[in-house]
Amino acid sequence: MKYKKAAALAAAVLMLSGCQSSKTEVNTETVNEEQAADETVESEDSIDKTITALFDQNVYCMTRIFGACHLPYEGEPVEGDNIYKVNSEFSGYSEFEEYIRGVYAKDEADRLLYDCPYEGEPMYVNVDGMLCININLAGAKGYYVDWNDCDITVNSADGEKCSFTSRGSIEEPAAVPEKKDYYADGSAVFENGQWLLEKVIY
Repeated sequence: MKYKKAAALAAAVLMLSGCQSSKTEVNTETVNEEQAADETVESEDSIDKTITALFDQNVYCMTRIFGACHLPYEGEPVEGDNIYKVNSEFSGYSEFEEYIRGVYAKDEADRLLYDCPYEGEPMYVNVDGMLCININLAGAKGYYVDWNDCDITVNSADGEKCSFTSRGSIEEPAAVPEKKDYYADGSAVFENGQWLLEKVIY
C-alpha cells in the first residue's frame, strides 16, 4: 500500500515536472519572438535615423557646397588669378574630402571631388593642403525646394542597400506662387562599414 502511494506520488511529481517544463519552453519561445520583434523595430528605427542624418548632410552639400551655392573664399589668389583659399568650417582639403566621403559612396564622392562641375575640372582643389576654389567654375543656381521638416520614407532596406523617398515642398517664382509637395527618390549603400548615399539628391 505504501509502495502504491509512493509510486503515485512519484508519477504526480513527474507529470507536474513535465507540465512545468513544457510551459517554460513555450514562454522561452514567446520571449524569443518578442526579442526578435524588438530588434526588428530597433533596426528600422536605426536605418531611419541614419538615412535622415545622411539626407540632412546631402541638403547641406547640395545647397551650400556644390549646387545652389559654393563655399565662401577670402583674400588674394593663391594660384593664378582664379584659385582662392576657402574660408569655411573645413580646416583644409583633407578634412573636406573626409567629410564628402562620409556622406557619399566612393563613385559619387570621386565625381564630386574630381569631376564636378566638369570631368577633370573640379571646383574645389588642393593647394599645399589648403581647400581652395576655382572661381571660374563657381556659380549659383536657383533652387526652390524647401526641405525643412521633410518626411523620409524608407521603401526597402537590407544589409547592403536602402531605397527611400523624401518629401519636401517647392514654390517656384510665378505671378501667383503656389507651394506644392516635392518628392525625391534616393538610395544608400552599406560601404566600408557605414551607410552612404549613392548620388546627390536634388
